[in-house]
Amino acid sequence: MERKSEEMREGLLSRLPRPENLAGYRREVADLIGRKEKTLRLQKRVAGATWVVVVILSTALFWGRGGSGSHDPAWRGTMACFWMIFGAVELLKYFIDRAHVETLRETKQVQLQILELQALVRGDAPR
Repeated sequence: MERKSEEMREGLLSRLPRPENLAGYRREVADLIGRKEKTLRLQKRVAGATWVVVVILSTALFWGRGGSGSHDPAWRGTMACFWMIFGAVELLKYFIDRAHVETLRETKQVQLQILELQALVRGDAPR
């Protein structure tokens, strides 16, 4: 069992990047996280606007007379539910992407700390 955990440890450490310039790698990570957060802010606005439009459309379908010459309440309810599900999916995509960016940020922070500790152990860390 101990051998297997040692192999896992070595496998994980072998995947760790070994940049020669730790400060440059730190800037690359900061740029990556910045781009992801910028995209996330745009996605938040789009998801919010989509949700507002869907709520207005669904309300109009419930209170209105319907569209396309149909006055059937079942048709209006079905369309309203369809649009509400569409809006909920857009919000769910935003929440999933936000969790992904937060996880990526935390993972990269730990990765940078490990690289700094390795540099400190090797003795080539900036003082």
